[in-house]
Formats: sequence, C-alpha cells, structure tokens
Amino acid sequence: MTTEPATDPGALRRAVHDEAVSTAGAWSGGQGPVEGFLRRVVADLNRLPRLIVHHAEFGHYGSGYASYTDVFLTKRDGSMRRAANDWTEVEGVSLALCRLAPFAVLLTPSRRSSGPDGAGTYSLPELSRVADTDPPGWEQECRQVHQVLDRHGVVLLGSPVLGLPLDEGLHVETILGDPPYTVFDAWFHWMD
Repeated sequence: MTTEPATDPGALRRAVHDEAVSTAGAWSGGQGPVEGFLRRVVADLNRLPRLIVHHAEFGHYGSGYASYTDVFLTKRDGSMRRAANDWTEVEGVSLALCRLAPFAVLLTPSRRSSGPDGAGTYSLPELSRVADTDPPGWEQECRQVHQVLDRHGVVLLGSPVLGLPLDEGLHVETILGDPPYTVFDAWFHWMD
C-alpha cells in the first residue's frame, strides 16, 4: 500500500466520520477484526529485540473515541527508565496505529511518568511531533519498528502527507487539533 489512499478525498471524508476506509484484510470484517489485527501488531512490536511496549492504549483513553491505538515503546535494556520517590519516568517513542485504515505515524521521543494511585503524565499524538526521520539515538529501534509495520502491511505516514490541508468543508471532531484541519486530523483524532 502506498500513501496515496491517505490523501484520497473520499477516504478522508469517511475518516472524519470514523468510518473504516480500507476493505482489505482485517478492515473487511468490521471493528472486531481490526482491533484483533492491531493487537497482533502490538504483540509483534513487544517481541522486538531492542524495544518493549511500555503501554498500549486500546481503550480510547477511557472515554470517547480515538481513531488510533496509542503505543508507547521504550528500550528493552531499561536505560530509558528512571524511578524516584514512588514515581517512574520512562522515555520512549510513540506509535499511533490507525483504526480506520492500515496507517501509522511515529512520533518523536517523549516521556511518560506514573506515580501513586494511578497518577501520571504522557503526551498525546499531534502533527508537530511526527518523526519524519528516525530520532537520534533510536535509529536501530526504529528500523525494527519499520520492519514490523512492513510485515503487517501498515504504511507509516510522514508530515509531508499528514500536514496537507483538508477540504474546508470537512470538520474533525477532535481535541488533538484545531482548524484548519489537516490529513493528520482525519486519520489520528480523539474526542473525549
């Protein structure tokens, strides 16, 4: 699959209405098979020699609807994990796996922290964080991510495509971005 379907006007129109765009593979069977497919991709990512899945959000952040599954990966060797005063901070890269079509976006490194009673902080996906090249210090790990995505037929989109404007008549129900909306907003949005 190429990036061309990501900018197709009909596909974008369906995506902003949370309608599956692809009819290939898991997408031909509805939401259940898509979730199963995404879980298999995440399980494959968790078996990488240099990376481990620190967190994968399949539950739409506990409310609303997210058009993607948010996967936070960190180095398997523990070098990106720090603990102090009942808090744990982990540095890693996020990967958003689209639920509407076999697309993904890799985001620049960020930190995720967790503390007592479920407290914590993390970053949500946004266009300004799209990693168009493998982030410094994460090159080998990102090559492994690319291999997993290729193996599953998931196309990694970059900011040259995701930054393109949507037609003015398309409105995206999202709290991740504001108008004017972009291709990123169509594929990767969340409304609480």
